Amino acid sequence: MKNRDIVGFSKRALLTLVSVLFMGLSLSVLKLLDLGMDSFTYMNVSIANRAGWSLGNWQLCLNIVMFIPVILWGRKHLGIGTIFNMVLVGYTVDFCTWIWELVDLKAMLDGQVVRYIVMLPVLVVFIFAAAVYMSTDLGTAPFDALPMMISEKISKVSFKVIRFIWDLTAVAIGFVL
Repeated sequence: MKNRDIVGFSKRALLTLVSVLFMGLSLSVLKLLDLGMDSFTYMNVSIANRAGWSLGNWQLCLNIVMFIPVILWGRKHLGIGTIFNMVLVGYTVDFCTWIWELVDLKAMLDGQVVRYIVMLPVLVVFIFAAAVYMSTDLGTAPFDALPMMISEKISKVSFKVIRFIWDLTAVAIGFVL
Protein backbone atom coordinates (compact mmCIF):
# COMPACT_ATOMS: atom_id res chain seq x y z
CA MET A 1 0.00 0.00 0.00
CA LYS A 2 1.36 3.42 -0.93
CA ASN A 3 1.73 6.16 1.66
CA ARG A 4 -1.08 8.15 0.07
CA ASP A 5 -3.33 5.08 0.23
CA ILE A 6 -2.44 4.52 3.88
CA VAL A 7 -3.16 8.15 4.74
CA GLY A 8 -6.47 8.03 2.86
CA PHE A 9 -7.48 4.79 4.54
CA SER A 10 -6.46 6.16 7.95
CA LYS A 11 -8.59 9.27 7.46
CA ARG A 12 -11.58 7.18 6.36
CA ALA A 13 -11.08 4.80 9.30
CA LEU A 14 -10.93 7.72 11.74
CA LEU A 15 -14.10 9.21 10.20
CA THR A 16 -15.77 5.83 10.52
CA LEU A 17 -14.75 5.52 14.17
CA VAL A 18 -15.93 9.03 15.04
CA SER A 19 -19.21 8.53 13.19
CA VAL A 20 -19.90 5.26 15.04
CA LEU A 21 -19.21 6.98 18.37
CA PHE A 22 -21.59 9.81 17.44
CA MET A 23 -24.21 7.25 16.43
CA GLY A 24 -23.92 5.69 19.89
CA LEU A 25 -24.01 9.09 21.60
CA SER A 26 -27.12 10.18 19.74
CA LEU A 27 -28.80 6.81 20.28
CA SER A 28 -28.21 7.14 24.02
CA VAL A 29 -30.10 10.45 24.03
CA LEU A 30 -32.86 9.03 21.82
CA LYS A 31 -33.16 6.13 24.25
CA LEU A 32 -33.45 8.56 27.15
CA LEU A 33 -36.06 10.65 25.32
CA ASP A 34 -38.09 7.48 24.68
CA LEU A 35 -39.42 8.84 21.38
CA GLY A 36 -38.03 6.17 19.08
CA MET A 37 -34.82 4.97 17.50
CA ASP A 38 -33.67 2.77 14.65
CA SER A 39 -35.22 -0.69 14.42
CA PHE A 40 -32.11 -2.66 15.36
CA THR A 41 -31.35 -0.62 18.46
CA TYR A 42 -35.01 -0.66 19.51
CA MET A 43 -35.09 -4.45 19.26
CA ASN A 44 -31.79 -4.78 21.11
CA VAL A 45 -32.77 -2.39 23.90
CA SER A 46 -35.98 -4.39 24.39
CA ILE A 47 -34.18 -7.74 24.43
CA ALA A 48 -31.38 -6.49 26.69
CA ASN A 49 -33.87 -4.99 29.15
CA ARG A 50 -35.91 -8.21 29.20
CA ALA A 51 -32.80 -10.37 29.67
CA GLY A 52 -31.21 -8.07 32.25
CA TRP A 53 -28.14 -7.51 30.07
CA SER A 54 -26.38 -4.31 29.13
CA LEU A 55 -27.17 -3.16 25.61
CA GLY A 56 -23.49 -3.36 24.65
CA ASN A 57 -23.12 -6.99 25.74
CA TRP A 58 -26.35 -8.11 24.09
CA GLN A 59 -25.74 -6.19 20.87
CA LEU A 60 -22.19 -7.51 20.57
CA CYS A 61 -23.38 -11.12 21.04
CA LEU A 62 -26.13 -10.74 18.43
CA ASN A 63 -23.74 -8.99 16.05
CA ILE A 64 -21.27 -11.87 16.38
CA VAL A 65 -24.02 -14.35 15.50
CA MET A 66 -25.08 -12.26 12.49
CA PHE A 67 -21.43 -11.79 11.53
CA ILE A 68 -21.00 -15.50 10.80
CA PRO A 69 -23.15 -15.62 7.62
CA VAL A 70 -21.59 -12.35 6.48
CA ILE A 71 -18.12 -13.90 6.81
CA LEU A 72 -19.24 -17.05 5.00
CA TRP A 73 -21.27 -15.56 2.14
CA GLY A 74 -20.94 -11.77 2.10
CA ARG A 75 -17.32 -10.82 2.59
CA LYS A 76 -17.66 -7.84 0.27
CA HIS A 77 -19.70 -6.18 3.03
CA LEU A 78 -16.90 -6.50 5.59
CA GLY A 79 -14.39 -3.90 6.68
CA ILE A 80 -13.01 -2.13 9.72
CA GLY A 81 -16.29 -0.19 9.89
CA THR A 82 -18.12 -3.47 10.41
CA ILE A 83 -16.06 -4.16 13.51
CA PHE A 84 -16.38 -0.58 14.81
CA ASN A 85 -20.15 -0.73 14.42
CA MET A 86 -20.49 -4.22 15.90
CA VAL A 87 -18.47 -3.44 18.99
CA LEU A 88 -18.81 0.26 19.69
CA VAL A 89 -22.40 1.39 19.14
CA GLY A 90 -23.95 -0.58 22.02
CA TYR A 91 -21.12 0.11 24.45
CA THR A 92 -21.16 3.81 23.55
CA VAL A 93 -24.88 3.89 24.31
CA ASP A 94 -24.19 2.16 27.64
CA PHE A 95 -21.37 4.56 28.54
CA CYS A 96 -23.33 7.68 27.60
CA THR A 97 -26.41 6.37 29.43
CA TRP A 98 -24.24 6.03 32.52
CA ILE A 99 -23.08 9.64 32.10
CA TRP A 100 -26.68 10.84 31.61
CA GLU A 101 -27.65 9.10 34.84
CA LEU A 102 -24.76 10.77 36.70
CA VAL A 103 -25.79 14.25 35.56
CA ASP A 104 -29.53 13.42 35.81
CA LEU A 105 -30.17 14.44 32.22
CA LYS A 106 -33.62 12.86 32.34
CA ALA A 107 -34.73 15.47 34.90
CA MET A 108 -33.48 18.23 32.58
CA LEU A 109 -35.55 16.79 29.73
CA ASP A 110 -38.78 16.89 31.67
CA GLY A 111 -41.79 17.75 29.58
CA GLN A 112 -42.98 16.60 26.18
CA VAL A 113 -42.13 19.85 24.36
CA VAL A 114 -38.54 19.84 25.63
CA ARG A 115 -38.13 16.20 24.61
CA TYR A 116 -39.30 16.95 21.05
CA ILE A 117 -37.10 20.03 20.81
CA VAL A 118 -34.06 17.99 21.91
CA MET A 119 -35.01 15.06 19.66
CA LEU A 120 -34.72 17.04 16.42
CA PRO A 121 -31.02 18.02 16.60
CA VAL A 122 -30.12 14.64 18.11
CA LEU A 123 -31.84 12.90 15.21
CA VAL A 124 -29.95 15.13 12.77
CA VAL A 125 -26.66 14.14 14.47
CA PHE A 126 -27.59 10.46 14.24
CA ILE A 127 -28.54 10.71 10.56
CA PHE A 128 -25.39 12.69 9.72
CA ALA A 129 -23.19 10.22 11.62
CA ALA A 130 -24.85 7.28 9.85
CA ALA A 131 -24.37 8.99 6.49
CA VAL A 132 -20.67 9.58 7.20
CA TYR A 133 -20.33 5.95 8.34
CA MET A 134 -21.88 4.71 5.11
CA SER A 135 -19.96 7.12 2.87
CA THR A 136 -16.56 5.97 4.12
CA ASP A 137 -17.36 2.59 2.55
CA LEU A 138 -15.32 0.65 5.12
CA GLY A 139 -17.82 -2.09 5.85
CA THR A 140 -21.43 -2.66 6.69
CA ALA A 141 -22.93 -3.65 10.04
CA PRO A 142 -24.13 -7.28 10.01
CA PHE A 143 -27.75 -6.21 10.58
CA ASP A 144 -27.55 -4.09 7.42
CA ALA A 145 -25.47 -6.55 5.40
CA LEU A 146 -27.82 -9.51 5.85
CA PRO A 147 -30.80 -8.01 3.97
CA MET A 148 -28.40 -6.93 1.21
CA MET A 149 -27.18 -10.51 0.97
CA ILE A 150 -30.76 -11.84 0.95
CA SER A 151 -31.64 -9.38 -1.80
CA GLU A 152 -28.68 -10.57 -3.87
CA LYS A 153 -29.91 -14.19 -3.56
CA ILE A 154 -33.63 -13.47 -4.09
CA SER A 155 -33.58 -11.26 -7.16
CA LYS A 156 -37.37 -11.48 -7.68
CA VAL A 157 -38.00 -9.42 -4.54
CA SER A 158 -36.69 -5.86 -4.41
CA PHE A 159 -34.20 -4.80 -1.77
CA LYS A 160 -36.71 -2.22 -0.52
CA VAL A 161 -39.25 -4.93 0.26
CA ILE A 162 -36.68 -7.17 1.93
CA ARG A 163 -35.33 -4.29 4.00
CA PHE A 164 -38.83 -3.20 4.99
CA ILE A 165 -39.69 -6.71 6.18
CA TRP A 166 -36.30 -6.93 7.95
CA ASP A 167 -36.85 -3.68 9.85
CA LEU A 168 -40.51 -4.44 10.53
CA THR A 169 -39.50 -7.77 12.06
CA ALA A 170 -36.99 -6.03 14.33
CA VAL A 171 -39.60 -3.48 15.41
CA ALA A 172 -42.15 -6.25 16.05
CA ILE A 173 -39.66 -8.16 18.22
CA GLY A 174 -38.85 -4.95 20.10
CA PHE A 175 -42.54 -4.17 20.58
CA VAL A 176 -43.42 -7.67 21.80
CA LEU A 177 -40.59 -7.59 24.32
